[in-house]
Amino acid sequence: MPMKIHSVDGHEPQALHDFEGDAEFLLEGEPAYTVRGTGRVTGDSVRFHEKDVEHSGKDIRTWRVQRRGDGDYVAEQAAAF
Repeated sequence: MPMKIHSVDGHEPQALHDFEGDAEFLLEGEPAYTVRGTGRVTGDSVRFHEKDVEHSGKDIRTWRVQRRGDGDYVAEQAAAF
């Protein structure tokens, strides 16, 4: 299920390119969850590889970031293969 993105790199997302390269975004929820890693725009979405930046730097999971019709940005876990 897609989760709403509250902010990317400390500001409200304005475009998919905000998630490109090294970035971090905050998912709304209780508690909120911070995703840190690297993203790449692919068509109408971003494939974002979450990294364990505090330890080994290995991939944790892959996310798909999209803009919904209401203008909100959302992320959902995506298959890594």
